[in-house]
Amino acid sequence: MPGSSKKEIRKQRILDLIRQTDTLPTTAIAEQLGISYPTLCRDLNELEMENKISRFHGGIKYNTYNINEVTPHPFACSDYYLYNVRMGLYHEEKRAIGAAAAKLLSPNDIIFVSHGTTAVELAKAIDPNLALTVITDGLDIINAFQGHPNVHLYATGGEMNYNSMQIEHNPYMSSDISHININKIFIGIGGISKNGLAFYDFNSFAFIKQILNTTSSLIVLADSTKFDSIALANFIDLDSITTLVTDEHIAEDHLADLRSWGVEYMLAPTKKSADGI
Repeated sequence: MPGSSKKEIRKQRILDLIRQTDTLPTTAIAEQLGISYPTLCRDLNELEMENKISRFHGGIKYNTYNINEVTPHPFACSDYYLYNVRMGLYHEEKRAIGAAAAKLLSPNDIIFVSHGTTAVELAKAIDPNLALTVITDGLDIINAFQGHPNVHLYATGGEMNYNSMQIEHNPYMSSDISHININKIFIGIGGISKNGLAFYDFNSFAFIKQILNTTSSLIVLADSTKFDSIALANFIDLDSITTLVTDEHIAEDHLADLRSWGVEYMLAPTKKSADGI
């Protein structure tokens, strides 16, 4: 994670390894990560104090938590939290979602891709030689499309927010996008429930709501922690969704919810399952 100390990066690697394994001896963790046993013990003590892991006889358990439990305030998320912190959460799942969503693209599509730590994985997964027209409100998405010679890239108008990696939509600085024939919209979200799709800020909602009328395909990118998560407010109904792409770790009751809501979905396999591990 950019700006993180070596210690924080090491602790995140420990967390990632624990999360991928049901039980693993501490000696095996130290060996796999190439760190000393005393250093590992100190890191594990801190992770346990931070309530990120639980230790018991014979193993260590990763504490699964909803993303709202780590935000400073569930209804007033800081820009730093929205991007820098989220970049380190569920990265394998987000990468799998991006790879699965990239398969929904066709040559010469005209698409909108929202900013965000899941949507940027879609941009990274797209074939660099694929011909596309891309419209985005994400500085992170703009960066990801460097080296794509066949992509015509357009950014929305507004204020640059480097903390959230977002171009905050300003209607007074944007042309009327209703004249653009977008055929697929890919968006990340703050949460999903029976009440609809939730976003962290009004800027995202206002712009996405505007372009929904220009397309017949809304593709939602949401890792499995987004189910029943609370963001600022629900703005888009579930029946607007064409396809929801989530990771294979989604709980069965949430899959049952999607089926009862009539939402079409795709489950993205992680590298771990793809390798047969």
